[in-house]
Amino acid sequence: MPEPVVDDPGPGPAAPPDAGAAAAYGAAPAVVGAVAPPDAAPEPDAAGSGGLRVEGLSVVYPAGRGSDPVRAVDDVDLTLPRGRILALLGPSGCGKSSLLRAVAGLEEIAAGTIAWDGADVVGVPVHKRGFGLMFQDGQLFPFRDVAGNVAYGLVHLPRARRRERVAEMLELVGLPGYGGRDVTTLSGGQAQRVALARSLAPRPRLLLLDEPLSALDRAMREQLAVDLRRILVEQGTTALYVTHDHEEAGTVADRIGVMDAGRLLRVDTPEGLRSTPGSEAVARFLGLETGGRGR
Repeated sequence: MPEPVVDDPGPGPAAPPDAGAAAAYGAAPAVVGAVAPPDAAPEPDAAGSGGLRVEGLSVVYPAGRGSDPVRAVDDVDLTLPRGRILALLGPSGCGKSSLLRAVAGLEEIAAGTIAWDGADVVGVPVHKRGFGLMFQDGQLFPFRDVAGNVAYGLVHLPRARRRERVAEMLELVGLPGYGGRDVTTLSGGQAQRVALARSLAPRPRLLLLDEPLSALDRAMREQLAVDLRRILVEQGTTALYVTHDHEEAGTVADRIGVMDAGRLLRVDTPEGLRSTPGSEAVARFLGLETGGRGR
């Protein structure tokens, strides 16, 4: 059976004017602008150098009728070296998704700085930051087949190379030969694998994942968490990963940052958090006994 033709997807949409529109497009705006040159992926020994640095970051949502402004992210400092995976962990409403969206450029910041490799990106439009996005429901384009979705951010490549890259990505995520499939026929797990392939295809310098597995059942989440870790490590991808599931965070990430009420309470390896949570709040969220362990 011949390989499906990856048609030229045409110019991507302009960056949406607001966060709501950006979410509606899913990964599209960031993926289109996130294209590093084809051979610009970080070298394996680049881990630990450069990368993302956030300092004093705050996100404040305006007051509603009869309510005060909400400080969703409160004076957060964060460092993520290139080639590493950091999970932001915490209960719903703790500010982890707001922090990720601020890094993406989808939320206006009230204070602080966001830099990549030392260069400030706060004033850089979403689609020019070089960051990829993946959301919990994948947000695939129903009018494109699987190959067309994966190829969406590859408009800069010649058609032959685009076809090769799509095949590489589908092989990587465990879906070889799926290029011609209608995305509406995919299972939830398959759809998320396609969304991951689409996000990784342009080789983003930073991949931002917001609860990418939360819509799946427990067994599927556990399997995809293992696969996701393998894929990100194989690709040398720098990733910021938001989840409320501490087991998932421990499977996927090198380090975990625990958030509560907009503050980043502690950042450590999964093992380090379990042995020394640092506070009762972190210990409680992780389901640990607190008798002296938070000290």
